[in-house]
Amino acid sequence: MLTAETTSADQVGKTLLRFALPSIASVWVFSLYGIIDGIFVGQGVGAEALAAVNLSLPFVGILFAVSIVISIGAATAAGVQRGAGRLGAANRIFSCAVYSLLAFGLLACSLSFIFLDQIAWLLGARGEMVDRVSEYLSVLLFFNTAYLVSYALEVFCKVDGFPGRELFAICLAALTNILLDYLFIIELEMGLTGAALATGIAQSTSLLVLLLHFMGLLGNRGSLKLVAMTPRWSQLIRFIRTGLPDGITEMSMGLILLAFNNAIALYLGIPALAAFSVIGYISIMMLQTFLGLTQGMQPLVSFLNGQGETQLLRRVLHLTLGAALILGISAYSLIYCFGNSVAGFFLDDTDLIHLSHQLMMLFCLGFIVMGLNVVSAGYFTALEKPLLAGSISLSRGGVLVAILLLIIPLIWSVDSIWLIPLISETIVLMLSIALLKYYQPTGV
Repeated sequence: MLTAETTSADQVGKTLLRFALPSIASVWVFSLYGIIDGIFVGQGVGAEALAAVNLSLPFVGILFAVSIVISIGAATAAGVQRGAGRLGAANRIFSCAVYSLLAFGLLACSLSFIFLDQIAWLLGARGEMVDRVSEYLSVLLFFNTAYLVSYALEVFCKVDGFPGRELFAICLAALTNILLDYLFIIELEMGLTGAALATGIAQSTSLLVLLLHFMGLLGNRGSLKLVAMTPRWSQLIRFIRTGLPDGITEMSMGLILLAFNNAIALYLGIPALAAFSVIGYISIMMLQTFLGLTQGMQPLVSFLNGQGETQLLRRVLHLTLGAALILGISAYSLIYCFGNSVAGFFLDDTDLIHLSHQLMMLFCLGFIVMGLNVVSAGYFTALEKPLLAGSISLSRGGVLVAILLLIIPLIWSVDSIWLIPLISETIVLMLSIALLKYYQPTGV
């Protein structure tokens, strides 16, 4: 639990580590939902089915981004209230976020069922791929509301001072996903339907465990609990203003994959799309890693901001930026050395595995810079500075990538598109550095 003692000058680094490590571990496990589906689908159903799952990822990511917007915005506000000792206000904020996401999830998923084929086409599916994408999404949407609410509970579990319990819930869900993927895809040969069903049940398992925590049925409980209240638009708008930059950060990867999927389908065809599917999974996992690091930082920043500890705020920022740079360099080094092995988990065609690794070594250079931008945006979000955070998140969103996808191939060749993530992230880094120098926190 965050207190004046655990956020003192000699303890703040250890506290950051205590929050960041479970947060990163949880998003790694969280990312296994999609990755495990990809491995089982690629090996058990085939490369075209893997491409269909990859085409579905941007849509799932865009819906998930809404959960991030509300969850992070509400958690930031609740963290400030807890830091100021106003626990009743923190509980109302928590309840408003959960009830709002429940309502949004039910509405969005219901409407999506009506327009499934049109959604599949917009995602880049053509011909038989439309039916494959629709098959996968039609099952996944049954569970998507649980997915959105579960993420909010995970974020608030950290705010409540129980990052380890959040990690337990996600690990249990990931184990459930692995077992059910094997059962549904390999043993029962249910194909894409089985993959989606396994993921949905696993997500519901995480939701159940976290609900038990906030109901006080898992032993020690914190100060947060769900209370009877009616969400107010004014409160929800405040959450959206604060959380929008982090939501855009999550959505950006979905939009980037959407832009690349359509460009690859246009220029290179289905085999290249299957090879790129592996990069899609790696990219989402790296983004989730940087978001996990950022979300481990944010409760500290919100708490310290509520206490007016501006010097400690800068120290937490510098420590987190350093960790992001180390993670980015380490990830690219592993991809450079072992990318063939990674692609081999998803694909069984030697030529596709080699192509996937070649593309990785160019596309994934952007990871080195990506983390610095994600942390910078998340830092401003935790300070409740949505305009500064939003300027970074919007700049690294899909619009810049889409523009570069149109321009770069005309200047060089089609193969040059794989360097676009590095180019766009470097441009945004210049903005991040300028904003961090410009703004000095003063506390609340």
